[in-house]
Amino acid sequence: MTDNSVNPHFLNHMTADSAAFEAEANEDIVAANGIKLLAKGSRIDASTCDRLLEHKLRKPLEDSVRVVGGVDAAALAEAAEKVISRHGLLRSICADGRLPAVGDALVRLKLSPQLQTLLTVYARHQPERLEHTVGVAMLALARRLLPGESERHRALATAGLLHDVGELYIEPAWLGTQQRLNPLQWRHIATHPIVGHRVLLTVSGGGRLIAEAVRDHHERLDGFGYPRGVQGAALAVPGQLLAASEWLMAILDSGLAPVSRVSTATKLVQGEFSPPVLELLHRLAKGHDDVLGAIAEAVAGVEDAAQRLGHVMSTLGHYRAARPWLAERIASAGPPLRRLIVGGIQRLLRIETAFTSTGIAGDNPRAVLQELADAGDPGMWLEVTSIVRELSWRMREIERTSLLRAGLLSAADQQAMQEVVTRLTSGEPVPA
Repeated sequence: MTDNSVNPHFLNHMTADSAAFEAEANEDIVAANGIKLLAKGSRIDASTCDRLLEHKLRKPLEDSVRVVGGVDAAALAEAAEKVISRHGLLRSICADGRLPAVGDALVRLKLSPQLQTLLTVYARHQPERLEHTVGVAMLALARRLLPGESERHRALATAGLLHDVGELYIEPAWLGTQQRLNPLQWRHIATHPIVGHRVLLTVSGGGRLIAEAVRDHHERLDGFGYPRGVQGAALAVPGQLLAASEWLMAILDSGLAPVSRVSTATKLVQGEFSPPVLELLHRLAKGHDDVLGAIAEAVAGVEDAAQRLGHVMSTLGHYRAARPWLAERIASAGPPLRRLIVGGIQRLLRIETAFTSTGIAGDNPRAVLQELADAGDPGMWLEVTSIVRELSWRMREIERTSLLRAGLLSAADQQAMQEVVTRLTSGEPVPA
């Protein structure tokens, strides 16, 4: 990105759907050696791709192109109306009688032609994701937590709209796939916040605040996020708020008892987000009745919950059995690997504490689940299955994030981290 090479994935997305919109040069596009490749007003299409890919440019391509008929205020207003009408929790979070409606504030954002181009190409690439980005932007206005800071509201809303544009620059075959990605593929996808940061840092209409919030939208306060793994004060407030907004919108998008999941997560998961964020979400979630979610979870049945619970219990059992072996690994590891292993274990211990507090951690949890299901209380069943789902998901996240972060270490440390993960997930002793 820094040498102004043209990214082939971004260029392919821009030219793939010429029937939906036209892309054109908004100024002369000039190669680094001074050769004019395209004149202002020239169309960017399949016929120009090879010429652009052959050269490094004097300016980034993103600064030199625009789309005609891209995502505009009307499209944002329509998406905002759909999202806010579908999600009562989002509507409650955004409501503030002292200020204009959050959807109106979003529509009044002044996106530069370059930012509008990025958003349009992204929305055409993944049409179903426009409403997600709009939802994140509405949440990221953060008017409840940053009252009166209108400039940061606007910057965070813009960052919310553009938080995933880095995905336009990575291998599209690995996005949205249902297949299990190997560590190399996952690390590739996990670079999208860094790529988005690089693009938005210098593009017209972007800047440091927007770019850094986008860079941090998958980070967590406890240091177990990605791609950088920063923690505490190193994770700036805008990044914290965008990360919490993206996490919440992902839960709402899942459609799986979202209100109950939010309420459960804010009680069980500590350390990822700041207390004011968690307290606000928990308080607002309590005011919503997740009846439809309860029905959906009841339909899922005991077997699904039992399988998820079995995964949690087996991993915790493997951890207890492996504690002496893990202590030796930690003692012999260098500082980076030691921090990674200890961080994963701390997360595992939080899951263990939360699991023990549920009351379903007895000798026969499947029988307990069946008894709860037979009781015919949808509210109780919803709460229990939401807890089980959340703990299971967090357990899998530890594995994925540990291997992702290990990819930044030496080959020997990567192998050592893989051994730790294997020991915890399978329980099999790792050969010396």
